[in-house]
Amino acid sequence: MSGWLARNRWWIGRTAVLPLHLLVFALAAFLMVRLVPGDPVLARIDASNGFSQDDYDRMAAAMGLDGSLWSQAWHFLVDLLHLDLGTSANTSQPVWEEIMVRLPSSLELIMLGLVGAVLVTLGLAFVWLSTSNRYVRKALDFYRNLTGALPDFAVAILGIVVFFVMIPIAPAPIGRLDPGTTQPIVTRFPLLDTMLTGHFDLTLQMLGHYALPVGVLVFIHASGLWRQLSLGIEEQVAEPPTLFKIASGATRASVIRSVLRRSAAASIVTLANKFGALLGGVIVLERLFGFGGIGQFSIDSVATLDFTGLQGVLIVIAALCLVTFFLVDIVNMLLDPRRRPGVRVDA
Repeated sequence: MSGWLARNRWWIGRTAVLPLHLLVFALAAFLMVRLVPGDPVLARIDASNGFSQDDYDRMAAAMGLDGSLWSQAWHFLVDLLHLDLGTSANTSQPVWEEIMVRLPSSLELIMLGLVGAVLVTLGLAFVWLSTSNRYVRKALDFYRNLTGALPDFAVAILGIVVFFVMIPIAPAPIGRLDPGTTQPIVTRFPLLDTMLTGHFDLTLQMLGHYALPVGVLVFIHASGLWRQLSLGIEEQVAEPPTLFKIASGATRASVIRSVLRRSAAASIVTLANKFGALLGGVIVLERLFGFGGIGQFSIDSVATLDFTGLQGVLIVIAALCLVTFFLVDIVNMLLDPRRRPGVRVDA
């Protein structure tokens, strides 16, 4: 038994501490929300005819904001352990339901962008490994150097100006479907739902509305992935395992797969970073293209001082990020056993 634990400690330890990390981030979200300026209780009281302290106390109790900060934190953590994120003061609906109604559409946009970025990055890697043309490689180097130079919202605005205003080939940025069109709901992943219900005309229409925002995400984030992957490729092509494969007569495809596998670790971490960044950054794109999603609920929660709604969004986003990084750790250690703590790999 001890031998089995020693061999599998690399994933057991990370799995065990994940709930603790989630709890710490949840408490941090609770405290950060309390730093937002303004009084959420006063924002809910009709003060046109004045109000008494009793009125204020009753509203605070209804919103779960009565008692000391530590008392509120304790009740918050107890409810969280029961998967209860509270009730939104803005919509009077459970926060969990409000998030789950909106989150899938945001995740769909993010995943389309990231999958597209991964495919483009792999395509660029194949081109780099398949050619020695210096002009092609200079173009690839120029693209990877764009990393961090262009904010996605600026590229999105430019795309709307060019492809909707100047060259009107993109649909109006007013939602995922044309006005007056009913969107089918099954899983709440909009594009998937159009396919599951057989409304392929709506699928094509939605793909048209997705083209520009997804294209922006791919263009911006593929450069960062390509930067990390290309640096790894440049290092690995000169490593002994690659030279041995070439000398032993391995096929080009086999050599490329070997180089990519050994170069992928940093890119996978970068992909996880981009997923976490996009959970917050996609709010701007959703607003620009009229998509709604989790971004609209977040903005409304801030504008109306809905502490419960805002902390619920932060907790869910933190949980998704932590789970993503957990999976990245596992994948990296599967790809490269040398990264596993306590595991010795002979040279």
